[in-house]
Amino acid sequence: MKYLHCAVYTVFLVFWPSNAVAKKGKLSVSPKVCVVSEQQDFCDLDLKFTITLPQAMDVCLYQQKQQLKCWQKMQFTHFEYKAHVQVETIYSLINSHTEKPIAAASIEVQSTHAKTTRRRLRSPWSFF
Repeated sequence: MKYLHCAVYTVFLVFWPSNAVAKKGKLSVSPKVCVVSEQQDFCDLDLKFTITLPQAMDVCLYQQKQQLKCWQKMQFTHFEYKAHVQVETIYSLINSHTEKPIAAASIEVQSTHAKTTRRRLRSPWSFF
């Protein structure tokens, strides 16, 4: 009986990770951060996307709510895109039939100038 339990656990551990990972897609983008001199400036980037899906499917890539590109029966691809962003931007990979999100990635925009206001180091009512 003890060996039966051990065999069941071994089979479970061997097959469980592949089933859990197989349902998710992966969207990665490079670079992830853009640095601008002023907070109101725009950032021009040459983005490189890598899309990996567990099976071939019809998907579309969106920037916020704007559709950028669609693929049919795609499982793996590289995609390059010239972006013009000012604030943090989210890119989403969506199943074109079900409209359900598969994966997401974001680009962060940072400013080199520090803010002009400083936080007080102590409370105004402190005696020390």
